[in-house]
Amino acid sequence: MELAEAIRGRRSVRKFKTQAVPREKLEKILDLAMWAPSGMNRQDWYFVVVQGPKREDLLRIFSSAFEIFRPRLEKVFADKPKIVEGMKLFFQTYGGAPAFILAYAGKGSADQWDTNSTAVALQNLMLAAYAEGLGTVWADGILVKEAEINTVMGIEGRKLVAVLPVGYPDETPRVPPRREGRVQWVGF
Repeated sequence: MELAEAIRGRRSVRKFKTQAVPREKLEKILDLAMWAPSGMNRQDWYFVVVQGPKREDLLRIFSSAFEIFRPRLEKVFADKPKIVEGMKLFFQTYGGAPAFILAYAGKGSADQWDTNSTAVALQNLMLAAYAEGLGTVWADGILVKEAEINTVMGIEGRKLVAVLPVGYPDETPRVPPRREGRVQWVGF
């Protein structure tokens, strides 16, 4: 797959088949994630791949996060209650994804988390997943439950950036139009 095809073809998938993802595929996409550039080449990201009983523990936490996130969704989508209900279902099931990848940042400096480098690595990961026939979606609404998630996962001293459900897509998301006016040219 050409890079341009992966960039233009990748979509946020929120509905997955129950088919397990082979560990080898997960290892491959994680390896490619870690080839991302990072601030001062620190590569201070950390990924936790979850399935099985811990996945179920996380789903309970994700589901409870929705009620905290609901007021914001209801405000943003005041005229679209079906979107709010769809998000509620997603928080409860994470689309049925068989695996989750929790992406963490380490300290970039004494007073700042290096979330940018982790975000770049996640972009690599999502593109690599798409090239492997897998779907993902960047999910960060559950960050309101970060402390609880970290306790369940035994993580300390890191900042949760996002959770990516990963699996074989069971939907074909629509292609949203690109917005204009996002680039300014100076001196050309």
